[in-house]
Amino acid sequence: MILPGSQLYNLILLAFGMFCLGTWATTFKMTSKWRFELYYFDFAIGALLAAILIGFTFGSLGWDGFALTDDISIAGKQKWALAMAAGTVFNLGNMLILSALSVAGITVAYMIGLGVMLTSGMVITYFTSPSGNGGMLAGGAVLILASVVLLTVAFRMNALARLVTLMREGKTKSTRKVVSLKGQLLAIVGGLVASAWFPLVNSARSGENGLGPYALGIFFVVGIVISTVVFNLFFMNLPVHGDPLEFNAYFNGKAKFHWLGIAGGVLWYIGMASMLVVARAEGKNILSPVTIRGLMMGAVAVGILWGLLRWKEFAGVGGRIKVILSIALFVFVVGAVGLSVAAGISTGG
Repeated sequence: MILPGSQLYNLILLAFGMFCLGTWATTFKMTSKWRFELYYFDFAIGALLAAILIGFTFGSLGWDGFALTDDISIAGKQKWALAMAAGTVFNLGNMLILSALSVAGITVAYMIGLGVMLTSGMVITYFTSPSGNGGMLAGGAVLILASVVLLTVAFRMNALARLVTLMREGKTKSTRKVVSLKGQLLAIVGGLVASAWFPLVNSARSGENGLGPYALGIFFVVGIVISTVVFNLFFMNLPVHGDPLEFNAYFNGKAKFHWLGIAGGVLWYIGMASMLVVARAEGKNILSPVTIRGLMMGAVAVGILWGLLRWKEFAGVGGRIKVILSIALFVFVVGAVGLSVAAGISTGG
């Protein structure tokens, strides 16, 4: 298999991968009114195609002569199951986060959903394999939580202001000034659920018969593909918004929508594969935990920038909302820095 041969190559790979993780969800936004349930079928297909292609090229080539099939045959069946279980729990959380995106936008989905997932995953990892500074980790987690609350306040104020405007213009029959926080709740629950993949993946790749990065990625995606069919039956019949869907609605979508879904799955898997490959580095090629965590949180920042700059989700907000949003972003950045730096400081200081 091919693994980056230096710290620099690992850094470039992880940075590119995190950009992909922060970008893939924009492909769903580009489908306009296409339902996330239908988009997700193509997302799973794209992830599987990317996993197979990357696995049988980068995962089977290289000077060491160790191919993907060798890795799979050596690994125990229990490791296969753990990797698929990791993909399954991640998938449920990711679908909830994407449903939050369809309701509340990219900024909320990434800052709350992905932010909670990574923060919870780091906390879980600390308790299962203690390393770094627990106090700073806890402080960073609290700041991330505070930023989630502040963003929720800013979103609610913005949504309420838009509702009042619609009432004045006579574009809505409702006279109740009520704003749903469904998107934020979906993102929080999705982030918490998805964070369970961290210990499962660590178990799947640990030990002498643990899975290598490319084989692990394939089994992880197999878990996603299988569970997508199961979970989507639930989401299509009991949707988070809109009417229930029939399966034939998938075939009525434009070709553009299907290609965007596949592209989203490919982009996501490139980001996922980069994390798995970089985690396999050895000796002087290993990146510092601070760098790895910083780039992982950077994926959230990329998603937030897409939401604010490309899709202008908070464009034209009033002064108070802008101040609260700015404070939320600042607190999030400080919390992300705390989570990252905590990995490089021993408990004793």
